[in-house]
Amino acid sequence: MFYSLTGKLLHTGPSVAVVQCGGVAFQCFATLNTLRSLPPAGQEVTLYTYLNVREDALELFGFAEQAELDFYKLLISVS
Repeated sequence: MFYSLTGKLLHTGPSVAVVQCGGVAFQCFATLNTLRSLPPAGQEVTLYTYLNVREDALELFGFAEQAELDFYKLLISVS
């Protein structure tokens, strides 16, 4: 549904990055690899995203590289 987010990085936490796009802040779950590659808060960032839709939650995952997102999709496709 969302291909990517580009906006101002507001905050990073132990497993999340918050990106403000057009006045809306999106919390993305992120890998340690992605979190390490992000610029300081206040700078522009692009995250490639995957929206996980469950019965009880909507979870947005963000990745710094397209290849990391592709690998994640491959991993979740394994039964």
